[in-house]
Amino acid sequence: MPNNSCPHSNSLSIQTGFTLIEVLVVLIIVGMVSGILFQALEGAYRLQNRFGMELFSVQQGQMATDWYRQSVQGLYPDYPNGQHKFQGNEREFSGLSSNPLNGEYGVPTPITWKILNNRQNGTIELVYLEGKQDATNILTWRGNKAHFIYFDEKQIAYDSWPPPLGLWAQLPQQIQLVTQDAWEPINIVAVPIGPTARLPRLQDL
Repeated sequence: MPNNSCPHSNSLSIQTGFTLIEVLVVLIIVGMVSGILFQALEGAYRLQNRFGMELFSVQQGQMATDWYRQSVQGLYPDYPNGQHKFQGNEREFSGLSSNPLNGEYGVPTPITWKILNNRQNGTIELVYLEGKQDATNILTWRGNKAHFIYFDEKQIAYDSWPPPLGLWAQLPQQIQLVTQDAWEPINIVAVPIGPTARLPRLQDL
């Protein structure tokens, strides 16, 4: 008699899937790739943080340098018998500036810039004083040498201003701050743009 059973009863069932070894191999490969990627990302973040700090330091230094130049640009002569006539030597200079960092812009204000050596950490500090306020550290370099140079209208350099002999304008034509950061030389040039002699008053005449 013919077999009336279902025709699919004799077919073999086929099962597909990954073996345990294959799964372990895939997991090992994924773990290795993930470890390499995490190390690369960590290195990239470290570099980004480092260069970000250096960029911030450069930007801060440039801003502070601009503050110094602006205050020098605003130097303004005092009256012949005034208490704040410009005076300078290799380590500091003082006078009146219409561009004070803290005071009102346009008002001649007594200012002083000083170069100080910090022997504890081997750095040079450019310090700013305004009126009777406390000194403010504006710039810092790694080194131990720095000085101011003053130039007349003929671009002749002097270690102090006014020079010891002769008749001189109250303000120099140019002031240079010469220093170095580690082994890199730094030369910051600032030019007063106002008059070099104040208009006399009636009592001065």
